[in-house]
Amino acid sequence: MKKIIITGATGLVGTHLVSELLGRQADAGGETYVPTAVAHSEESWRKLDWLLLRRGLGERPHRRTVAALEYIDDCRRLMRDERPDIVFNCAARVAVGRARDGEKLVTRNVEITHNLVTAALELPPEERPLFVHVSSVAALGGTAGPSGCIDENAVMDNLAGASAYARSKFLSENEVWRGAAHGLRVAVVNPAVILGAMSPGSGFWLNELFKAVRRGAGRFWIDGQTAFVSADDVARAMILLAETPGAWGKRYVLSAENLSYRRFLEQIARAEGIPEPRIRIPRWLLRMAVPFAPSMAAVLDARRRFDGSEIMRVVPFRYTDLAETLSQTAAAMEKI
Repeated sequence: MKKIIITGATGLVGTHLVSELLGRQADAGGETYVPTAVAHSEESWRKLDWLLLRRGLGERPHRRTVAALEYIDDCRRLMRDERPDIVFNCAARVAVGRARDGEKLVTRNVEITHNLVTAALELPPEERPLFVHVSSVAALGGTAGPSGCIDENAVMDNLAGASAYARSKFLSENEVWRGAAHGLRVAVVNPAVILGAMSPGSGFWLNELFKAVRRGAGRFWIDGQTAFVSADDVARAMILLAETPGAWGKRYVLSAENLSYRRFLEQIARAEGIPEPRIRIPRWLLRMAVPFAPSMAAVLDARRRFDGSEIMRVVPFRYTDLAETLSQTAAAMEKI
């Protein structure tokens, strides 16, 4: 049985990854995985508990530890004490649009990955773990591939004008490739916008969107498009990559579908059982809102399409239909 560490275990990807690993225990009828979940504070465990209880996995065995990963000594302690075979690095602050404390976000996200990679490299070569890292499509360049969409070969060659979040993910991913250059086995996933259920009070944007739709905002739609993927798919992809040595040393875009915002909001309306949006909000009005709601800048800038097919050629993986993901999320949000 392999020892597994999941950093950022109370975030969107982390909670779904712990859930997937514990679900595999149940499916196998034995303790195939007993992961160690890592969080930044004791208070954040409620986010993980919420999802595990909803899925009937609350009693499945797993370990928990708190660590401040922006400090190298905590990362060294984690690697020394756990001696993991695999590190799933999901730890990062997430921001949409122009973060108010952008430079702090960049510094923290890069420090976390730098420290984890450094601590892993300090182990004897035969004890170094496989390092599976969650990056983002925000870390990719804007040049489309043969499919007309951005894929794994799109290199970010200029950070000028990039959001703080994009810079943080690009620089963090570079830390992983630094580790690879020094002999660390790695795999990187670059998810599109991730959809899934998060606990009440988490402040997750999709929770707030469902609430807004229920209050009447479902009548409106906006221009723009982007790519989406479910959190469960990101978790499954990471595990499959970890189990496939031939897939290591590469990055993989995770994108189930490119959707216009109108189609995306239509799918949310169907999941909620309400009429589809009919009123278009003009872009000039959204521009006026940016100073008061910086995240609107991401909506205005969203025009890129992504190709997430490469991973299906290297591991036995298929994406979940986004309508199914949103329906499941709506059911989870019923009491929020």
